[in-house]
Amino acid sequence: MRKLALGLFVLSLLIGGARLFTGVIYLSDEPTAILVLKREPAMWIERPEARDRPLPEQIVLDRDEPSLAYGRLYVPLMRAAPALAPVLAGAAVLLLAISVRRRARTRR
Repeated sequence: MRKLALGLFVLSLLIGGARLFTGVIYLSDEPTAILVLKREPAMWIERPEARDRPLPEQIVLDRDEPSLAYGRLYVPLMRAAPALAPVLAGAAVLLLAISVRRRARTRR
């Protein structure tokens, strides 16, 4: 059960980190979607290319036309991340608490 709890906790951190540090930018001059790594945490998930913030400021992870193949999964997952990450972390804590209780019972 400890491995499952650790896995849930790591998954929680990955989802929360992906929400804060990745995003999709849509180019204004061509039908292209770009998955980027943000240089600083930000809450936006997807946005059109901003004229005041040039694309080279972002680290490009993937680029595809007209949209990302996994975009239908990525965007809803990132929208659910503020609720999903704490739920997964809470489930991990509960599993660890149950594991500790079971070990305490077997030691008696």
